[in-house]
Amino acid sequence: MQGSGSPGITIQKSYRFLIDTSIQNQYTILNGNLPLFRSSLLARSHEVFLISKEEDFDLICSPVRASVLEALVAFGPMSNREIALRLGRSATLIHHHVGILLRGGLVREHARQKRGKHLERVFALRTEDWQFDYDSRPEVMAAGMLRIARIWGRHAERLLTKILKKDRGVTPSMRRFFTVRAETGLLGENAARTVREHLAAIREIFEQERKKESGSPFHIFWNYFPMSEEVPDKKQLSRKAKKSAPKVHADKSKTKSSK
Repeated sequence: MQGSGSPGITIQKSYRFLIDTSIQNQYTILNGNLPLFRSSLLARSHEVFLISKEEDFDLICSPVRASVLEALVAFGPMSNREIALRLGRSATLIHHHVGILLRGGLVREHARQKRGKHLERVFALRTEDWQFDYDSRPEVMAAGMLRIARIWGRHAERLLTKILKKDRGVTPSMRRFFTVRAETGLLGENAARTVREHLAAIREIFEQERKKESGSPFHIFWNYFPMSEEVPDKKQLSRKAKKSAPKVHADKSKTKSSK
């Protein structure tokens, strides 16, 4: 069932989709001295954002919109002015990108708050649950996933660059937590599932800590994927190795002459 007036939004009664590359895994380091907060009104929704076409990827594959989504996840509903302060961007730029997210169905108007003699709109995420439609157009999904990995990877790099330049290197306090690492290796089915469960647990830690409305901001970004379409087991790898091993043929003429 399509959500009214919100392209890409579907309603599911009991569905929770975990996606590593989406904004719920991000907890960014932001500018400004605004207090951390997480609105109690942002209850877990049953709405799911269905990513099924190239335009859906356009919504999240923009560095500015990625930052806006990230801020709304981490700090809850905010006005354009508050988002701009958080991100150190102009209010005009934020207004433009929030409008795109609003029309695309990822952001909704949460409330209106009084500021002086005027009312300003407060925006919130429509849903934090995203689902990829892998079956209908696999080639679009593949290209879109690459865009997400590239955009969000660069976004993480920009955040880290900004912090390292600001502090002129890795400070003693950063050394306790700072890590950059890549892992590649053979995993069995159970091990691969265990890694996936640990990543989901990390995400839950961020969600629980955000509810406390205190602490220091952290950022994490990951890609986790099998490097082949089918993950072979040890027996299959052994058979493949035997087949690919070069065959050694004895030189019969040399054998006879040596006798």
